[in-house]
Amino acid sequence: MKKIIYLLIFLVVSSCAVEDDFIESQEVTDTIEEVSSKTMKPVTLIKAWDHNMNLDSGETFFLKKFTVKVANLGYEKKVSIYHKKQSGDWGEIPLSYSFNIDDQSEIWTTRLQTIGTEYVKEFVVKYEVNGKTYWDNNNGENYWVFTRPQGYRFGDNLKVSVDQEFSKIYYHSNQKRSFNILVDVKGNIGDNKEVGVVYTTDNWASYQFLSLEPRSDYGPVPGYYVISPNYFGIERWHNSVLIDKEVDAVEYAVVYKVDGVDYWDNNYGRNYRISKEF
Repeated sequence: MKKIIYLLIFLVVSSCAVEDDFIESQEVTDTIEEVSSKTMKPVTLIKAWDHNMNLDSGETFFLKKFTVKVANLGYEKKVSIYHKKQSGDWGEIPLSYSFNIDDQSEIWTTRLQTIGTEYVKEFVVKYEVNGKTYWDNNNGENYWVFTRPQGYRFGDNLKVSVDQEFSKIYYHSNQKRSFNILVDVKGNIGDNKEVGVVYTTDNWASYQFLSLEPRSDYGPVPGYYVISPNYFGIERWHNSVLIDKEVDAVEYAVVYKVDGVDYWDNNYGRNYRISKEF
């Protein structure tokens, strides 16, 4: 049994990472005006989401989510989404440090909810450290996203990503809980596809494999549906499985098999871990 556990851990932690390593710094920009003419530096967009829906009050609810990877070039740093407003002016959305991937790179994120604030459309990623400014501006093209109902846009290197917002353990009955998993994949890279989750409820003393199914849309709440595949070729895959009520937590990683190649989202070697809500 120990050999099985070690093999599983090796597969989950050592398989293909969520995305390739960042491209080393080639050039530094110093002014905002140079955004459109510079190429990617030691900062990389992982994924972006800008969603809105109309509330019963007549106001508009906006949800903005961004994940960015930066090279750890210094202790004091600032990472932000620099975006063009509807007025034509540019503004910044600050990101917060989430965790270290290793000694060389970090993940920074934000999840911003607002009422009645304009959406993000065109944007770049801005990274300030050691008195210098680096940009990821999509190789001079800048990034852009849709508001509802498009869902995530992936950076160039991302192939599969767990949507942690809707991957949860839910109450099902007095005897069972439901482990719900939602995954986004870049669907336009091949035709022969399989998406699945390797999970354990007993700290890898045993494990299971759950196949996921593609969804044409996903709407956890009214007005919050997402088209799949979306304009950027991102597909949503989903499934759920019943687990014993005594289970307090599930640890898991996701694999995306396409045209003979395996892509893993194992949370950068940390695996994902979720606990039951009650």
